Amino acid sequence: MTTENRWSLGLPEFNHSRLTLARERRGLTKQALAEQCGVSRRTVSAWEAGEVESPPVDQLSKVLQLPRSFFTADDAPQVEEEWVSFRALSSMTARQVRRILSVSSLGVELSNWIDKRYGTPSADLPDFSEAADLPPATVAEQLRSIWGLHQKPVKNLLPLLERKGVRVYSLPIVDREIDSFTFPYEGRPFVFLNLSKTAERMRFDLAHELGHLILHKDSQKNRSRQIEQEAHDFASSFLMPADGLFAQVVGKLRIEDVFTLKNYWKVSALAMVERLYSLEFISEWVRRSWIIELSRRGYRTAEPDGMHPETSRFFTDVFRLAREDGWNSRKIADDLNESEDDLDSLVFGLAISSIVGGGQKAPALHGHLTVVK
Repeated sequence: MTTENRWSLGLPEFNHSRLTLARERRGLTKQALAEQCGVSRRTVSAWEAGEVESPPVDQLSKVLQLPRSFFTADDAPQVEEEWVSFRALSSMTARQVRRILSVSSLGVELSNWIDKRYGTPSADLPDFSEAADLPPATVAEQLRSIWGLHQKPVKNLLPLLERKGVRVYSLPIVDREIDSFTFPYEGRPFVFLNLSKTAERMRFDLAHELGHLILHKDSQKNRSRQIEQEAHDFASSFLMPADGLFAQVVGKLRIEDVFTLKNYWKVSALAMVERLYSLEFISEWVRRSWIIELSRRGYRTAEPDGMHPETSRFFTDVFRLAREDGWNSRKIADDLNESEDDLDSLVFGLAISSIVGGGQKAPALHGHLTVVK
């Protein structure tokens, strides 16, 4: 059937760019998709190049676990590789990079869907990218002052960034090799968090990405070790302010004090040891011996007796409003031409729990969301 005949019958046209997007989101090579579909790699290449008018959409929908409408929707938003602050690009495969970019596209689509229907906080992050002479620790101190945090722990970092207009998603990819990352899109900062880490390390990742957003706004292409170290130093200073620790620490420290301090500041035990060392509370020998002991106790890969992970208040509120407007998770997914599972995995599992009624409700964002009339 020709494209002209399909139009005359009112049939949607296959969008070959969507097939590439779906395959890359699933982390499949063309050869792997070909084998699952029982065709040659050349056939898949022809589908993705738009050389075949009517690929087997039903089969592709089943294999890639996406609705048929996904493959006939308009082009998805394009997130370019140079926009993204990859932390370990040199160790990532091309397939991992493409998978991240395809997932990022879904995040932008959902964000656009939300902003079209609800009044959401605009991006409100100070820009320190021109203040190259300021050490990251100084920037962290100034940001704490601007946000009224002073020398107290940041209790809920994720909701704080959401109130500042940052769109924070959970990374729907089970891959410990992929770190959290950030990128800007049409004035909106996006952060994707890898949930395979402990709650404390996710908070540090979030602070690290915040560092990139305010320190390196125009330097995303420069993925040097210096850039990463600056974001790391910012995160350490932002979560564990020097003045706060100097006021708290009295006398000679013992390793047991690390647990008290790390619980108070909501960071990992190892991050606290490194911070104490950087502020010269402990010597290099003590630092090394404590790291060895903490690793022996399991703190290298976990956080025994750790905190509960932070979750999104923004998406809790959005889906509560959506439910009041007659939307359920299936309708939202259908409107986005997406699967419910993909949608839910992107928003900390809140799409279904908030709409169906399961799970624990997070506190509201205190009027930061309104319905667009």
